[in-house]
Amino acid sequence: MPRLFVLVALLLSCALRLAHAAPAVRICDDIGGWPPYSFTDPKNPQRVTGAAVEVVSEILRRAGYEPTIALLPWKRCLSEVEDGTSAALLHATHNEERARLFLISEPYYSMNSSFYYLTSRFPVPPKISTAADLANYRFCGLAGYNYEMYSIPAARIDSGARTEAARFEKLRLDRCDFVIGDDEILRNFASMGQVDLKGTATVPIPGAVPKNFHVMISRTDAGGERLLKVINEGIAALKADKSYARIFKKFGL
Repeated sequence: MPRLFVLVALLLSCALRLAHAAPAVRICDDIGGWPPYSFTDPKNPQRVTGAAVEVVSEILRRAGYEPTIALLPWKRCLSEVEDGTSAALLHATHNEERARLFLISEPYYSMNSSFYYLTSRFPVPPKISTAADLANYRFCGLAGYNYEMYSIPAARIDSGARTEAARFEKLRLDRCDFVIGDDEILRNFASMGQVDLKGTATVPIPGAVPKNFHVMISRTDAGGERLLKVINEGIAALKADKSYARIFKKFGL
């Protein structure tokens, strides 16, 4: 009888722990990294870190969720969130197609962009002052990324590269005149030795303003609307109690 009692007690204890276990939330992000917002820790390759990772993870844990971050090829990440394999993608810019496919959070950070060029190709900085000027040049983008906000003719963008380093290799091979680059990201890749910016300079993108980034949540997930509410309320809460500023300062932002 005592053994039976102990067994029943153990089973009940396990059941209670399972009942109170935090629900898992699978979030995906680009395997190429997005430092300082999301990237693989150089000292611990099994760990994904960054300002966006910590902000979203903190929001979800406060709400009783247990987030996991999966780094995937970008197009696969988009596909997984669309079909519900992943509950959300960590950060992306807004466009009409994404608004149709996903539930989109309030913006929780922004960054600046520039056109990067080779000074050997343009010894005098090129003047690109209007959207009409864009049709005269070739641009290197990244596969699956959103460049609609820049009004660059789609036919002028080569989006075959899957990494930042590959884009700059194309630039050096004269496959394009400019890389459409995010300044904070490229500075961090360069400091980590993963992108070579030597011999490059930048010019402003005509009419560009800082780009906002959002969490994008699967519409097929039954808990998607609830998750959207958690994210939006959590962004406001972290800003109100200074946790947001603390996390971003930790990553030099």
